Parts: sequence; C-alpha cells; structure tokens
Amino acid sequence: MKRTNDQFEASAYIFEKANGNKKSEYEEKLIAESRLTKLKPNDLKMQIINGLNSGLYSDSKERISAYWTLSKVHDKNLIPDFRKWLKSEFEKSEPLAVYQLMIALVNLEEPVFNKKRIGSAFHEAELNMRDADSYLKSL
Repeated sequence: MKRTNDQFEASAYIFEKANGNKKSEYEEKLIAESRLTKLKPNDLKMQIINGLNSGLYSDSKERISAYWTLSKVHDKNLIPDFRKWLKSEFEKSEPLAVYQLMIALVNLEEPVFNKKRIGSAFHEAELNMRDADSYLKSL
C-alpha cells in the first residue's frame, strides 16, 4: 500500500516511539489518525522497504520521505538497503534523495561525508554528490 506524506511522518514517529522516544501530543495525534496503529513497527518497516524496492514510489519526493522515515528505525541491518538506494539515486542524479540517504547512513555510523568537509552539507549538492560517489567507490 502506498503511503501518503502524513503516513510517512506518522511512521517515523511510530519508529521513534518504538525506540523509546516520547512523543508530543501532535505526534500522538498524527499516529492515531494515520490508521497505522494496528501494524507492528517491523511490518510497517517491511512495507515501506518493499514499496521502495518494487518502484511503488516513482516520485523522488515520495522516496525522500520514505528514506527519512526509515532512517528513524535506527537499524544497522538497513545499511545494505540504504547503500543500494544511494547508488540508484546517485545514478539518477537526485541530489536531495542522495543527501537524505547520506544522512540515514551517517546516523548508522557510516563514514559517508568527507572528513575534511566543514559546514552544512544540505546546500552543497555538488559536494554531496562527490562524497556519495567516493563512498560508493569505497565499498
């Protein structure tokens, strides 16, 4: 089932909650309204992964939301998936998707960004693409 942006946001909060993080009233309300509360976090995670792998999310904005959501799982077992998607987004020249995947990998302690870089990476698409290329070549 294809997720909406609100459902991706609610899913992220579900994953954070499963990791022991308290949620605000707004976040709890969004979770309740999402119709996802009957799913176990692992089942929800697998649905999003399967949606990405099947090409269900053809729009890069949808994929970025899915990557962001999955980054909230904090599961090192997702590293191979994040790497595969990084390669795919890099090959499609999707700098925002590449950046979101790089952040997901960094959160799992992967050395994606060049250690000598300073400053914010969000507005540095060319440097992010260079670092992603370097990271992918190092694998």
